[in-house]
Amino acid sequence: MTRATMITAHSGADKRPDNSLEFVRYALESRADALEVDIQADPVSGELIITHDETLNGEYPRLREVFALLAQHPAMRINCDLKPAGLEWPVYQLAAELGVTDRLIYSGTVSVDIMKSRPELEGVEVFLNLEEYVEDLYINYRDIPNFELTAAETICRVCRENNVRVVNVNYNLVTRRFIQLLAAEGIGVSVWTVNEGQAISYFLSRGAYNVTTRSLARALEIRG
Repeated sequence: MTRATMITAHSGADKRPDNSLEFVRYALESRADALEVDIQADPVSGELIITHDETLNGEYPRLREVFALLAQHPAMRINCDLKPAGLEWPVYQLAAELGVTDRLIYSGTVSVDIMKSRPELEGVEVFLNLEEYVEDLYINYRDIPNFELTAAETICRVCRENNVRVVNVNYNLVTRRFIQLLAAEGIGVSVWTVNEGQAISYFLSRGAYNVTTRSLARALEIRG
């Protein structure tokens, strides 16, 4: 990859509250390429909200508010980490209403079948989560020699079959060889959540497609 590595502000970056409008505003005013929020549906109203809280007890910012703020920053993209299944189309519809569909990235629980079923979703970039497709990833990675080769082969096949160009991976699992194997197939690697300066520098120098980080100011400084 010859392009500059994207830097995405993880929810709560630089000690802002997770999934808060304070964080959203902070990220939007930064030099990040994208910001990440966790998306769920309110169990009562069905309205899309931003939260990582599985219990969904309390008041949460509405995704509508986030998209309205995003619309004021044309250069910024948003990584929508879809927590439950089935949010691909509702998120897109809301983004269309507020004019930000061209800035959407989907990660998390993304159905490639849903993405292919609606032509409108073709413009949404997908960061496909590795653990969704490689069984017992975190156990096998530690126990099986060269398991990264098996993981790379599996995810490359899924990407080819579904026209996905980026894989989303916990940075602890990513080696230079894994990046190179996917790059040979024209597939980029998005690493999360990279917070230490040394690790940020490593992935920037190895040509990762994207680095998602809570240490946003530090990552931007390192990238220069």
